Amino acid sequence: MKHNFQDKSLLQEFKRGDTHAFRAVYDMFFPSLCFFAKRLVDNDGEGEDIAADSFVKLLHRHDSFDTLPNIKAFLYITTRNACLNYLRYTQRQHAEKKEMNRLQDKTDEHALSYMVHAEVLREVEAEIEQLPNRCKEIFKLIYYERRSADDIAGMLGISINTVWVQRAKAIQLIRTNLLKRGLLSVLLCFLVMADDGLTS
Repeated sequence: MKHNFQDKSLLQEFKRGDTHAFRAVYDMFFPSLCFFAKRLVDNDGEGEDIAADSFVKLLHRHDSFDTLPNIKAFLYITTRNACLNYLRYTQRQHAEKKEMNRLQDKTDEHALSYMVHAEVLREVEAEIEQLPNRCKEIFKLIYYERRSADDIAGMLGISINTVWVQRAKAIQLIRTNLLKRGLLSVLLCFLVMADDGLTS
């Protein structure tokens, strides 16, 4: 049975919550509403779901409308808003995914760097403990506490040149002992980290 916008009996039945009247309204508006939603979101499945959800919202407010044009306006406004929300969500998800991928890559890179750093320090820790006291103290301040040469000189009451000399002495002693143990790769990693530590 076809209905038009002036069909008062359909509206009255709809407002009472009659399922047949709701079906008639659904058949009247769903095809065009579905087309509208699909075009807005450029996704047939999501568009159809959004249009269907608008009818669920309409059903919950079935007694709030005085004319069929009001129902039509509600459906289109509700669908439009839902489509815009969907588009904002997908755009945000896309942006967040790109950011998450970037952060994941950065995190993985840092994690690998930290793992290498930790393993190298583990290998040289025994050698560090064998250093002369002043060498060991300065070495730890530089590479464990990440202190600058200026800070260390001020803390210990020595010249900046003395800091550099003690650092060089410590590295030379560690290098010699690591080479004796056949840990050339560890030594190379350590020297790279040593340079990074001084410039960071």
